[in-house]
Amino acid sequence: MDTRRIQVTQGESYMITLPKDWAESMGLKKNDSVGVEVQSNGDLLVSPVKKIEVPKDVKKINATNMKGDDSLYRQLVGAYISGHSMIEVFSEQPLSNSAVSIVNSFAQTSIGMEVVEEDNYRILIKDLMDHTEIRPGKSLERMGILVRKMIDDVLDSAVSGDGTRIADMERRDVEVDRVHWLISRQNSIYKKDPWICKKIGSSLCELTNHIAVSRILERIGDHTVLLSKNLTTLMDDRKAEAVDKGIREIGKEIVKLYNDSVTGWLRTDMALAEQCIEEGEKMVRKIEKTFKKMEVDVYTASPTSLIAGSSKRIAEYCIDISELTINAAMG
Repeated sequence: MDTRRIQVTQGESYMITLPKDWAESMGLKKNDSVGVEVQSNGDLLVSPVKKIEVPKDVKKINATNMKGDDSLYRQLVGAYISGHSMIEVFSEQPLSNSAVSIVNSFAQTSIGMEVVEEDNYRILIKDLMDHTEIRPGKSLERMGILVRKMIDDVLDSAVSGDGTRIADMERRDVEVDRVHWLISRQNSIYKKDPWICKKIGSSLCELTNHIAVSRILERIGDHTVLLSKNLTTLMDDRKAEAVDKGIREIGKEIVKLYNDSVTGWLRTDMALAEQCIEEGEKMVRKIEKTFKKMEVDVYTASPTSLIAGSSKRIAEYCIDISELTINAAMG
């Protein structure tokens, strides 16, 4: 941190000088104005009245000797979440077909990124999104709806015995991941540029809470996919009737617990959050008791155990969301 000594003018006003490098990077000149705003924690935010265009940063990824396509994809996702405005994938030899395919797949999956330049040795992806238009709170609300629909369809399938509605669950989970990546990316961007955070009327504390809930919703989506896979396995076994009945018993309660916990978060409703924590703890005990008394054979034991585990984790994640709601309400 750069520290500055406070000086006092003849009119007894307090005064500090601005760092020269920062002033020049912001294009500030003599007699230009800057905004001064007191933050909730007592800090003072100084920002240019007229925002200038900050040079775009480019994250370069060398794919020359990269081991496996998964590694390239992970680095692309990492660069995206870190908030880089441009990502360049290059190689000393012509890029392989698989590398090109991975980059194109990433560009199509990520929100806001597009391939803008490409040749045999290099691909440049650029962020074309205005991050003051799509706000993390709205993205989080959409994410909650996507996950809720996934849970609804899994539990409806358990009741009806029809697995067609859960056949594409992994594809739907990718959409949840896309929104989670975007919220994570915006969290990084806003931390680097508090001016954007100020423009959307949010705070870094609020954004930190958003990313915490987003991560939980992403985990619930993962467990919903596991539920669908193991439920599909049991649907092919006529001896799984007891398991189906158990899922039906707890299914509606899980959906209600999930809906209430997310609603409590969106409304910052501390009373509802307290209720969800109490109901969630009961739900965990009920899941353990329900699945423990089931009669299963060697073929259904494993998927039944996994279904019980995922159901329990979803209930526990709902408790986590409610605890974050109380933390936010007390802030």
